Amino acid sequence: MSGCGARWFAVLPDSEAGSTAAGLLRPLAARSVQHASGRPWLLGHWSAGEVVVGRAGSARLAVIGQCPVTAGRLNRLAAGLGTGVAYLDRIGAVLPGSFHAVAAAGGRLRVQGSASGLRRVFFAPLAGTVVAADRSDVLARLMGSGPDRQWLAARLLDQPVPHPAADAPPWQGVRAVPPGRCLLIEADGRSRTARWWYPPEPELPLSRGAPLLRDALATAVAFRVEAAGAAGAAGTAGMTGPAPGIGCDLSGGLDSTSLCFLAHRHRPGLTALTCAGVDESDDDAAWADLAARDLPGARRLVVSAGQRPPQFADLLRSAGTDEPNPGLRGQAQVLALSGLLAAEGCRVRLSGHGGDEVVWARRAYLHDLARSHPRTCWRHARAHRILRRWSGRSVLDMLLDRRDYGTWLGDQAAALTSPPGRDGPAGWGPDLRMVPWATAEAAEAARTLLGAAAEDARPLAGSRGRHEAVVLAQTAGRCSRIDGQVVAGTGLTAAYPFLDDRVLEACLAVRLHERTTPWHYKPLLTEAMRGIVPDAVLRRTTKADTGTEVSAGFRRHRGELLALCDDLLLARYGLADAARLRAAVAGACAEGVVRPALVQTLATEAWLRSAAGRTGAARAPGVAGPGTVRA
Repeated sequence: MSGCGARWFAVLPDSEAGSTAAGLLRPLAARSVQHASGRPWLLGHWSAGEVVVGRAGSARLAVIGQCPVTAGRLNRLAAGLGTGVAYLDRIGAVLPGSFHAVAAAGGRLRVQGSASGLRRVFFAPLAGTVVAADRSDVLARLMGSGPDRQWLAARLLDQPVPHPAADAPPWQGVRAVPPGRCLLIEADGRSRTARWWYPPEPELPLSRGAPLLRDALATAVAFRVEAAGAAGAAGTAGMTGPAPGIGCDLSGGLDSTSLCFLAHRHRPGLTALTCAGVDESDDDAAWADLAARDLPGARRLVVSAGQRPPQFADLLRSAGTDEPNPGLRGQAQVLALSGLLAAEGCRVRLSGHGGDEVVWARRAYLHDLARSHPRTCWRHARAHRILRRWSGRSVLDMLLDRRDYGTWLGDQAAALTSPPGRDGPAGWGPDLRMVPWATAEAAEAARTLLGAAAEDARPLAGSRGRHEAVVLAQTAGRCSRIDGQVVAGTGLTAAYPFLDDRVLEACLAVRLHERTTPWHYKPLLTEAMRGIVPDAVLRRTTKADTGTEVSAGFRRHRGELLALCDDLLLARYGLADAARLRAAVAGACAEGVVRPALVQTLATEAWLRSAAGRTGAARAPGVAGPGTVRA
């Protein structure tokens, strides 16, 4: 439950209203940091060492999260706040790691998260002022807010919610700061957001970009290993045996394997966690075993399918997330495996999440390539068409599409109930449709939300390929943020080095058509890890399909999944038809094909049931709620 053990922090202005708001928050908080005046500045729950504060006169500067910065350095940096809190632009662009940066100077506040979206900032009016927090449910609980109906309706799309609607929080009255922007709160209580981060131009050839990625990843891993080792040693003082401190997923995939080898250089005794698959065609464990041969001293934890919970286990077990968990089907596994690492003495779990999204591109880079290198585009498009079985017409339509982002998003809003979209590459993103169990009311609510967003929507970068690259990174950031909230419930801290801003920038700076080709698997990461990861491991060109395990877990928990359709809260909101959803669940069990959109609906329903008790909001109204709040 938020405020009762979950990690969170809130930022308060240096005013009487801020003190009043602090009085509401204090019963939920365990730690605090004061303004120079003595009034509360930061309140919340955080681990020792997670918040580092610098002081210079009345100015305050805090770094919250994972960053190798010292209080001494922050003291020196805080001195620069005399020129204004915009000074934080330069600080956020230099420090490695993943963190929030909060500054207070001259009566003004500045709060910023990360460009990847892993570190979010939310804000809401409270006690006559504006309060910021890193969790939306902390603010919703104090306001007595319930879930936003339009936000819920958008979760019944058959594809991820597009930018900018994807940034909105699920609670009425709570607003979000989009990744790459910061929140400014003036002395008189007025607030606004400002942009502080811009994606780099993809100008570097692979030969120059790979060393930059190698250095950024090495730095991201090294300081976390050092911090975890210190925490592990402190936590096992007086005990015999090694204190590993660091646990690393060794799934067999290139992303987690790269992190393992980087960590092993600093901590040979790390604990490497591997899950054996249930399908004979799943070769992840075999590749993990191959990698482990070159990790002497590493402690292996190999967990078979029978030693871990199946997919979709404990669906209604609340993990205290402030949004629906995109990884709900594997939540029980995350909790169990993280518990195993914690029992081994680990304090940090290194995860390769985000690697798939940041080290290579997807489809839209072809649109950019057609305009910069037409001949190269033809070669890439032809190869992709063969490998992915795209139709020639769909490729041509995508390459010739000249709509701006706002027009494309408006077109998608208008077509939500049209026949299914085309397979293959599309415009600025995949075609959006409502799921079959969505009601007409849900379609209208989602259409209103997306239509309003389209009116002033701007892409995240200047071209489709670059926009898609940032969207993918921020989607991974949002998903990993929720995963981190789940992991925190086991006493571990989750770390996602691929989503550090410096790592993301190193990837985005490489030419799109060189970090993605139809002929090589993750060429940027492969080249970056050459000489660190054995060549035999770098030669992997496959990615395991977990569909068999997902389908088996879905069938095994058929009863619990169908029970979610009983007294469906989404139906109380008028958004989902319980009978059609029940039919979809039964059909997935029979066919053995579990579509992501179905899992997203079930995750949203499970979260609604959990959130009602945690925030004190009504379970679900029988009538439409207020409209959505957009950042």
